[in-house]
Amino acid sequence: MAFQVYYQFQPEYDNRQFPPVDTTTFQQSLQAYQTLMEHGRIVINSLLSSQDKMFQLMDAAQKSDDEAVDQILRETGVPTMVETNYTPTGVTFILRAEQCCTLTMYLRWGF
Repeated sequence: MAFQVYYQFQPEYDNRQFPPVDTTTFQQSLQAYQTLMEHGRIVINSLLSSQDKMFQLMDAAQKSDDEAVDQILRETGVPTMVETNYTPTGVTFILRAEQCCTLTMYLRWGF
């Protein structure tokens, strides 16, 4: 004869006390991130608008000319500093807002 065993799940109730929800910091982060996205859009639109800028950026990256890459990005008019990392297959743009947020954009440009 087989016996069936049934287990009854008894959730443990957490008695920890949490502070009241305050969305102030979260709202500030969302607003800062929205600004970062607008700045990212500036970079993308500027590069999309010019084959020459795209070529210059890729050429400078291939030559590991960080100063030229930075100059090309400054010329996009983006008001945020853009950290750039690149490999033979793509480029990563990192935009940061003070103390809350980072927007990382990876764009492929090779195989």
